[in-house]
Amino acid sequence: MSEFAHFDAESPLGVAMCVSSFLVSVDGSGLLVGRMGAHEAWASLDHVASGKDALEGWVLPAGHTRIGEDPAAAAQRIARDQLRAEVPDLRLARVLSYAGPLPSRGQQTHWDLCFVYDAELEVGDTPPWFVELRRVPLTSLRREQFARGHGDVLADLGLLLDG
Repeated sequence: MSEFAHFDAESPLGVAMCVSSFLVSVDGSGLLVGRMGAHEAWASLDHVASGKDALEGWVLPAGHTRIGEDPAAAAQRIARDQLRAEVPDLRLARVLSYAGPLPSRGQQTHWDLCFVYDAELEVGDTPPWFVELRRVPLTSLRREQFARGHGDVLADLGLLLDG
């Protein structure tokens, strides 16, 4: 099994890095978002949000890339694994980089490199690892409603009113 590109700090410097792919799917009815359930599948699905806020906030379909995996291939894998969906038309929207402390993990500096893809997604039944998966009008979404990092990505894309 491939390792994910998620490097926790083991040095006294407390520096770590994650490389992730995000899927942003917007249509006339809104943005596709989900609420994660406390399901054991998330251990293998490797979602980039974790902790209490991931279970309480909205999340985008997203995950860490595997070592040597192309970010677009990771986005396709995320669509299949998390949503049980195929992405016929996938477009790189932006590459975003964030750096800052992550005290909850004892990291003085945590780098996030995020490959963000526009994706036309049609999702059927909600997979069991989501409590909820639906489209929400962009006008009703705020950054604080999202799990760690997901609201930042949407704000930087200009998709949130408070971003």
